[in-house]
Amino acid sequence: MTFRIEVVTEPGRFEEICQAWRQLWERSGAHIFQSHDWITGWSTGIRDRRDVKLRVALAWDGDRLAAAMPCAVHRRAGLRVLTWAAQLFSDYCDGLIDPGYRRAGVLTLLWNELRRSGGFDLISLQQVRPDAQCRDFLDQLAQGGSGLQSADREERCMRIENCWPDGDAFFRSLNKKGRNNYTRGKRILAELGGEVRFRIIDATEPVGPVVDEILRLKEAWLRATNPTSPLLGADGFVLRAILDKAWQSGLAKIFLLECGDGIAAASINFVYANRMEAYLTSYDARFERASPGTILIVEYARWSFDRGLKYVDFLRGDEAFKFRMANAETVLSSFAGARTLMGHVAVSGHRWLTRRRQRQEMPDRSGKDELETVD
Repeated sequence: MTFRIEVVTEPGRFEEICQAWRQLWERSGAHIFQSHDWITGWSTGIRDRRDVKLRVALAWDGDRLAAAMPCAVHRRAGLRVLTWAAQLFSDYCDGLIDPGYRRAGVLTLLWNELRRSGGFDLISLQQVRPDAQCRDFLDQLAQGGSGLQSADREERCMRIENCWPDGDAFFRSLNKKGRNNYTRGKRILAELGGEVRFRIIDATEPVGPVVDEILRLKEAWLRATNPTSPLLGADGFVLRAILDKAWQSGLAKIFLLECGDGIAAASINFVYANRMEAYLTSYDARFERASPGTILIVEYARWSFDRGLKYVDFLRGDEAFKFRMANAETVLSSFAGARTLMGHVAVSGHRWLTRRRQRQEMPDRSGKDELETVD
């Protein structure tokens, strides 16, 4: 079969293929992070930046979009790095492939065209699930001397897999401490702020002011715990653009735990394909003693399992509550490599610095060994 290969570098062209992309996204069963809305939101957020450019490879079978690799090129420290499009903001990264086509063949064409078109020195493809459509292909590249290698970076994504008939059964399955903490937390909330309510906002309602407040709470938490977070700078604007566009997809819901007239905790989640993905959470530090975030998780997990969803996915992040609540996990992998001489020099330098740092961190055993030989 002969495909027409195209590499999209302009947002205007990406917008033109919206319908074909959406149809491919639906056929491929991909995650929201590969949806046209998600990537368009990200592209909108970076439109005034010169350090990031679209680099989306497409395979056309006539007028039918058969496959796509949504990538971008970032300029960092003088080097051009090929990543997934919106990689920083996406928990699961992947290509899109119509199930009617041979996966390895069409991905090879897309990858070869990306490399041929050039414009990048390094490759950093992260957040790849074991069941990603491109995973086998990337593994083969890494094992075949292509210059791409499996990187050391791995991330764990925790989830609650549904093994209960409904939400109440899930709640009863929590240990006694978990159930008591839930009840105690709601009581503390009522004492601190008044009436406690669980509320859901879906895509049929206007959400601008609610999202503003959720992001304000998130920024306040970041300033206190991680003041160097890029989300406090230009990336915060990009995140808002993504959320605005993702809301238009109809897949998002906002789960709120309200106390009195304010928000005690909130979570922007995506519900589709019989699953829930909890993307962005925040809470009001005034209510921290009540652990409002954990209360909210219990509420939206009960809501999910009442509707027969397969699982609640906490996505990336190593927060302690995820390990307490989860009963399953997925380990994400990453792939890295070099394309140009400058890229290879950078990779070699990074490896040398890593080995040097490891040697410096190794304990000096010379004195200890000498003492151990004394009779």
